[in-house]
Amino acid sequence: MSREASIEVEVYLQPPPADSLAGACVIVLDIFRATTVHAALFAGGADAVYPVADFAAGVALREQLPNSVLIGETGALPPPEANFGNSPTEFAAMDVTGWTVVHMTSNGTRALLGAAHAQIALSGCLRNMSASLGNVLQQGGSRIAVVCSGDHGGTTPSVEDSFAAGAYVAALTRMRPGVRLRGGARLALKLYHAYGRAPARAFADSPHGDHLRKLGFDADFRYAAAVDADSEVTVLGSDAAGRPVLRAR
Repeated sequence: MSREASIEVEVYLQPPPADSLAGACVIVLDIFRATTVHAALFAGGADAVYPVADFAAGVALREQLPNSVLIGETGALPPPEANFGNSPTEFAAMDVTGWTVVHMTSNGTRALLGAAHAQIALSGCLRNMSASLGNVLQQGGSRIAVVCSGDHGGTTPSVEDSFAAGAYVAALTRMRPGVRLRGGARLALKLYHAYGRAPARAFADSPHGDHLRKLGFDADFRYAAAVDADSEVTVLGSDAAGRPVLRAR
């Protein structure tokens, strides 16, 4: 049996129980916000991003990490305790060289924390799609799982994440013909083709996108839609104290 045929690919349209991801090579997607923010931060030279599940944990961690900043959102807007919000274009326009960031979002950071027991877990988006897929293929694992962060705390699927997951599946089948697609991967691929492989069409159909447009974040859609604009691979690991942390590889 060929190595390519031994790879099984699944897409979860919303975060699954953590034990479902044990031993898998996982790529987490939160296209409008968290994972595209990570791409912007690391493209700009940030040093580390610590994902947290809530702002209370974020405030406490900011106090523990010297010179760190707390970013994130509740309902797409930063709460008073955050130093900055959760817009990728905001960080793309700033000098973030050397930053240590504590990051809390409604969906994406929680989904990443749920992948802590994977063989490897990446923060992926359309901007670093090929680089992320190349990295997981190098791991030589038999299972690749693409996890959509979804909406409403990960309780419902989102159009943009599901579309992007389909883009990942399409790219993966080009890179490794013969991979086995499970049900979620086939569904995401169908959705990707249904939107004509065009991010703008899928983004225009997103209820979350409607909310962000009303708040004036239109530029974020163009930024998030730039496929393979970045080459940084963002990997979830642990720091010396055992805390989950993202770094660029």
